[in-house]
Amino acid sequence: MTFGTVILIGMHALVAWILIEVFVNLAHHLSRWSYILWHYIVVIVTFAGLFGLYVRFFDTGLSPFMVTVVAMGFVLVFEFIVFRFLYSGERWFLNWVDWIFPIFLATSTIYAVVSFW
Repeated sequence: MTFGTVILIGMHALVAWILIEVFVNLAHHLSRWSYILWHYIVVIVTFAGLFGLYVRFFDTGLSPFMVTVVAMGFVLVFEFIVFRFLYSGERWFLNWVDWIFPIFLATSTIYAVVSFW
């Protein structure tokens, strides 16, 4: 695994993360149940689309497990930086429904797409 490969995977994870954050920031008008449903759908579609592009155009021969580990490592670093240094509001949404399960969906989606594409 080269540094370039790690950065390439990280860039795909960053774009997915940004797109999901855009949705989260624009979807406050939805009802709670609609928001949760659409959040899950957006996470799956976004990560599937971006890592589908990764596999289609940049497949580096890494195992699906390693691609998933690197991508989710980047996502967790993005989350840490934002919630530790940039975000000053309440953190009520860092719970199972709004944060843990979507992380699981993202991880599972990346692994599935890279494995079976």
